[in-house]
Amino acid sequence: MENFEIDEISIYWNVDEEKFEKKAKENDNVLIAGFPPLGNIIPYHLKELLTDSEEILNLYSYNFPPMAEARADEFEIPHDEIWYSEEMQLFCYVGKYPETEYIPKAAYKHAETIARIAKVLNVKELYTVGVIMPFQEPFRDVEPGIEAYVGFFEGSDKEVSSGTEKMTRKNIGRYSIIRKTGLLPGFAAKLGIESYSILGVGKYPEDLRACAGALRAFKNMSGLMIETEKIEKMLTESAEGVEERLQRQKEEAAVYRGDGIGADASQYMYG
Repeated sequence: MENFEIDEISIYWNVDEEKFEKKAKENDNVLIAGFPPLGNIIPYHLKELLTDSEEILNLYSYNFPPMAEARADEFEIPHDEIWYSEEMQLFCYVGKYPETEYIPKAAYKHAETIARIAKVLNVKELYTVGVIMPFQEPFRDVEPGIEAYVGFFEGSDKEVSSGTEKMTRKNIGRYSIIRKTGLLPGFAAKLGIESYSILGVGKYPEDLRACAGALRAFKNMSGLMIETEKIEKMLTESAEGVEERLQRQKEEAAVYRGDGIGADASQYMYG
């Protein structure tokens, strides 16, 4: 720790790096990564669920917010985390912080660093997870039963399961999968890792049901036998709580405005 410093991207290992890399190469591993505002909820709860998961390394960056944050009875400076379950041969990347502002160079460097770490750790399949808001065409009229769209990257050819749909140029038109949710699997694919971006379908930006849908799609595509029903139930109940609060706010606003809360919801699309 005496020589610890934070650069554009700085890596700090919580385990013996050489020994762990050797152990990781004994397995064909899967990595799931999620980033703010909602995608990081999925790998966070997965690593909490897996009893053998351990925190392998932290990624720091001077592009993260300049602050310290409380954790239990201590404070820590901003960092992202990678956890590993040897039983499931699964890495969970928890992207805790966005850049302080949208800096394309920082997003590219971050995604590239994660992809190269994944390659070293013998990751054979990589998934990012996020949320899509069907406010605009062609997603405004989502087919009944579709709870997630999957973006495929070169060299990736899995079948999509029931309830999911492969995203194509025809589907998305001019739209894109923004920032690291799209950049990371793009970099990983260039390194020969089978890569996908799974976007759960939400009705509003805080719709945690979209996270539950993305989680189910990830389980089906990866083939990992993980019991996530409690997580899915928690996400659904949280979404219901948000909707009840929004409805109360709408009713209260209507008393003063006479016509509801006014402007349409955010045009936030992917991430």
